[in-house]
Amino acid sequence: MASANIFPSFEQFMCSICLDVFTEPVSTPCGHNYCKRCITNYWDVKKISCCPLCKEIFPTTPELRVNTEFRDILELFNRTRAAGDNSGSLAQPGEVPCDFCHDMKRKALKSCLVCLASYCSAHLQPHHTVQALKWHKLMKPVENLKDRVCKKHNKVIEFFCRKEQSCVCVLCLRDDHVMHEAVSVEEELKDRKTELKCMKRKVNDTLSQKSIIAQRIQDSVKLGRQEVERTKAEITKTFTALMALIETKKVKLIELLEEKQKASEQRAEALVRQLQLEIAENRQISTKLEELSETEDEFRLLQGLPSISSPSNSKHHFAAPTQSLLHIETVRRAVANIEETLNKFMEDRIREVNLAVKEETAEEPMDTEAQDVFDDKLGKIQKQYAIKVTLDPNTAHPSLILSEDRKQVWDGCSKRRVPDNPERFDTLHFVLGNEGFSSGRFYYEVMLKGQRGWEVGVAREPIRKKGVNLSLCPENGCWTLGSYWGRCQANANPPVILSLSTQPQKVGVFVNYEEGSVSFYDVDTRALIYSFTRCAFTGSVPFWTDLLASWVNTGTLTKTKVYPIFRPSGEEGSRSAPLQITPVRYKKGKQ
Repeated sequence: MASANIFPSFEQFMCSICLDVFTEPVSTPCGHNYCKRCITNYWDVKKISCCPLCKEIFPTTPELRVNTEFRDILELFNRTRAAGDNSGSLAQPGEVPCDFCHDMKRKALKSCLVCLASYCSAHLQPHHTVQALKWHKLMKPVENLKDRVCKKHNKVIEFFCRKEQSCVCVLCLRDDHVMHEAVSVEEELKDRKTELKCMKRKVNDTLSQKSIIAQRIQDSVKLGRQEVERTKAEITKTFTALMALIETKKVKLIELLEEKQKASEQRAEALVRQLQLEIAENRQISTKLEELSETEDEFRLLQGLPSISSPSNSKHHFAAPTQSLLHIETVRRAVANIEETLNKFMEDRIREVNLAVKEETAEEPMDTEAQDVFDDKLGKIQKQYAIKVTLDPNTAHPSLILSEDRKQVWDGCSKRRVPDNPERFDTLHFVLGNEGFSSGRFYYEVMLKGQRGWEVGVAREPIRKKGVNLSLCPENGCWTLGSYWGRCQANANPPVILSLSTQPQKVGVFVNYEEGSVSFYDVDTRALIYSFTRCAFTGSVPFWTDLLASWVNTGTLTKTKVYPIFRPSGEEGSRSAPLQITPVRYKKGKQ
């Protein structure tokens, strides 16, 4: 390193034109140095030849020759600078230092498995130039080279015994592992690195899947909390309205009874006043008659008797109420019936909630596979609530073609001659299922493979089937999922565009009538696509309000039916790919 300090600085070997180390250095008559190409190009663009630094003008363009001695000095400078760049950097924390540097430990460039030492660039030169050292095995610098030496034979570990899964030297392989499968350390490292990549990829995939599942669980919990809060608010609102309605009817009935009683009392008071006047008049007549009966002047009797009102005028038509204005037993029985109906309904709802909680807590633990939570949910739906659905030909649009078993439907793209009845769609290319449901839960599946545009779901009766101004949205009693121009959407108001990685080939439709929900599942991936909630199956008002109002008004439950609804692809050539109602085959886990 002391020899390196005798050289000038880097700037002194820099051309002032290209600002880089001289290439083919030449000297001008004024004594300044330039790259031959740089000064030649400089003079080519100038009208006169002059020095770029001192501006001395030369009468004629000087004939330049390469300064060979200066060039050799430059080459020596470049080699020294390169060696200094490689061997001059000091070893930083975490880097392998050179074992042969005494004072300032420099960064090792290679480690020798034969010498069991690490070398910087300067101390490594003998391994490249000395013939006796060229056969040494060099590798990337590593610490603790002693760990790579067999402690038994003091030989470099070069092999790996796959039977005993240990590193061995050539003598170990000859003495103790002669019948074992052994490979070179490099080959085993290559296999281990490949296995490591596979394990890392598998772990990353597992982490990604579990992260997705965890996010789905969190989203499900969040949606469940929102749904519970909405349901609680609606129940509170409904029961508040019910109690207000009962209180209003009670007050009105009491006010009516009070009015009837007050009118009766007023009539009685008027009759009493009239009777009191007549009683006073009769008493006066009685007094006069008493006086006449006691008089001694009999001649007075001949003068006349006081007049007495006729008996018909003294009859007052007032009938005291002999029975109550309201049959209290009738009221009591009606209230008891309403109370019994309401209590039975609420007990059923509480039992359903308790059953749902027990089913959720009884699901398999996450240690087998977290995805089973979702698979089992769809599996339970398939196992418990699957139904047989057939198509109703009386509702099919004239262009739709139904199979003989009424399980498949095509769009022929042209109207056929069929009977026109009130149940048939005449504009929209829809067909209803033959079976309607007004309670419970049901599930069916539809094969959509080959369908470019489709729509499936359920519709509430009565659904409008005539005319062009139709909107099959939840407000009009229709809850469907559809595919339009390669894009899947839930037909809410407004429609909800769904971001799906792939278009579903088989869709499962699950309806919970009492809960008021319609859910759509991708059967192949067993993933929930979309759910409609708070569905008004019983009318255009919220479910709880409609149900309780029906109790108050009639004392019984009034329900409407919902029917499966279908629309196949309407493009030409779709005859070969029908929309098909398929049997539900329950299978736990991914299919």
